[in-house]
Amino acid sequence: MGEGSQQASSFEYLLEECRNLFCERLRGAIAGMLEKGDESLVEMTTRVQNREAQQFCTEELSALDQRVGVLLGDANLVAEDNPFGPESIGVAYQKACRALDSNAKVRDVLLQLFDDHVVDEVRSIYKDVNALLVKNSILPKIRYGVSKKAAGKPGAKEESEEEEESAEAKTGGAGPSEENFFAMLQSLVAKAGGAGGPGVGGGGGPGVGGGPGGGGGIALPPGAVILQGAELIGSLTRLQQGAVALPEGVSAAAAAGEANVLRELKTSNFGAGLQQMDAATLDIVSMMFDELFDDPKIPVGLKGLIGRLQIPMLKVAIGDKSFFGKKTHPARQLLDTFGEVAVRLATDFNPDSTTYVHLEAIVHHLVSTFQDDVGVFERAREQLVQVIAEHDKQVESATSAESARIEQTENLSAAKTAAQDEVRVRVRAHNLPKPVFDFLVKEWVKHLLVVHAKSGGASAEWKNALEAMDELIWSVEPITTTEERRKLAALVPSLVRRLVAGMQGVRTETPAREHFLGELMKHHTVALDAKKAKDLAVPAPEPPVDAQVANAALDFTAPVTVQNPYGEGTVEVVDLDFTPPPPAQPVDEGKRLQAKEALMSSLAVEPPANMAKGSWVEFRPKEEGAEPRTAKVLFVSPKKTRYLFSDRRGKDILELTRAEIVRRLRSGEAVRLEEEPAEPLFDRFMNGVMGKLRSPQKAAA
Repeated sequence: MGEGSQQASSFEYLLEECRNLFCERLRGAIAGMLEKGDESLVEMTTRVQNREAQQFCTEELSALDQRVGVLLGDANLVAEDNPFGPESIGVAYQKACRALDSNAKVRDVLLQLFDDHVVDEVRSIYKDVNALLVKNSILPKIRYGVSKKAAGKPGAKEESEEEEESAEAKTGGAGPSEENFFAMLQSLVAKAGGAGGPGVGGGGGPGVGGGPGGGGGIALPPGAVILQGAELIGSLTRLQQGAVALPEGVSAAAAAGEANVLRELKTSNFGAGLQQMDAATLDIVSMMFDELFDDPKIPVGLKGLIGRLQIPMLKVAIGDKSFFGKKTHPARQLLDTFGEVAVRLATDFNPDSTTYVHLEAIVHHLVSTFQDDVGVFERAREQLVQVIAEHDKQVESATSAESARIEQTENLSAAKTAAQDEVRVRVRAHNLPKPVFDFLVKEWVKHLLVVHAKSGGASAEWKNALEAMDELIWSVEPITTTEERRKLAALVPSLVRRLVAGMQGVRTETPAREHFLGELMKHHTVALDAKKAKDLAVPAPEPPVDAQVANAALDFTAPVTVQNPYGEGTVEVVDLDFTPPPPAQPVDEGKRLQAKEALMSSLAVEPPANMAKGSWVEFRPKEEGAEPRTAKVLFVSPKKTRYLFSDRRGKDILELTRAEIVRRLRSGEAVRLEEEPAEPLFDRFMNGVMGKLRSPQKAAA
């Protein structure tokens, strides 16, 4: 006998048990009715109406419809097709009454007696049959109010198919079909040749109330025993906790969680002894873990840890079918949280990792303690959330140095812009001697840059540096009055000290410093006493700088190298907009400024202006065969000129300038994402399972 036939036979066993209980209780109710009958009941002429019989014990009957629908592999079983329903009872009883050799009045009395003395007992019978099914893990929780479509209604089939497609599209999302989602899966398993559906390889489904009976019987391989209910859960618990050895034929890899132990259990005597409902559950959970081991997005080391949860997950699914359809089920949420862990791990994740040790401890505790309290899964999930938080904290800490460096780089660039703007506006407003012009453009601008980067534009140090520059410019302009000479004589000593201190701070080379101070002294000597300067044969100061030379020198787009105000050594500082350095050939100042203004204008309105920390971007390289990469914004510099990206693992850190992001967004090499592109792990597994169930031949290939 094949596997499907064995599973169908074990399924018939449960239906047979339900039928026996139902028939025994119903016979007892009718016998009690007959004992209470006497001749006075002949006067009763009111017949029980089938419509009235259907209006009693609504909740128990609704629950029974759903549970029997699961047994029969029909998630949309209508009340009229329930072999234990009022219609089956009514039809069978009426047939029995018509078969009696009695007149119409007697039959009416029997029908009225049935209404008075049996109907109330049927409610109790339904309650006991429901209890039997719940004991065997058939929909322990029922959503009352789930409507059943009447058979034969126009469009009923189409509506049923639409509901199934909707449920499949949600892959178990909460909704009216939440409890019936497993029935739909079971039906797909049956169609694909698995465990589901009545009459698969057997002798047809069992009948109640005049329906056809099953003819398959129970046929199990040697050594196999029927497992159900508490006995089944207990056996799984002992296997889970290692109290008994795994069945013969289960590989060491499967036992360690590194392969699908459920698939191997299915082909053992253990699997052969399962009822059809439990066998179908085993099929589905086994396929779900096939998806785990085939998923390239999950590191191999993590697959082994999740794989150890196969038997606990099977126990949960057998005990509560809402596991498949309820997004908030603790066991399902635990799997989804493992999915969040997976995206944070490197592909070479292994037992040498500290995170691995933490995860293994969580899994070990769950496997060793889980009996039937699903709260264990919730507590394990809380621990996983802590692991995720710690990992994210470590990633942020690891990138903090990069973030600080980027912020410092931006501060230096902003300082460069501020320093150059202050120098540019002054030298353009004055006709300066070339040595002074060169000093301001080449040396003092560096001093201003460092002061601004260290102390800021509102500091006393910054104001003092600007004041020294203004005093220097005034000191080399024509002196015409005695009062101005006295002011210059008083100013020169302190001015020279400030200038020397500034040059020392930026480590101006000695020849350049001495040349500048020598030329400055000539100007001051002539200004203070032209006659004395002539008698002393002081050389004439150099003439003012040529206008064309001045314009070329004021092109500050080239990087500037200064002593690092935030650390040791020197640092190269570029402009805030991070445009590339100018070419070596002569620059057309008008075109250069026009291009720069256009770029700055575009940067002001492009998406990076609101690309905040936590935003997600998909980078799509143009190279053939290159895979798209999804990255999260880890850091945005204060002036939004540089962005730091990383994947969830904290690896492959990418630093981009604002201009480069603009270019990539315009070219399609980068695409903004509305939210984090994460599909829950359980949904990913079930999408794969349902795809294979719909196309079993394709899945096999």
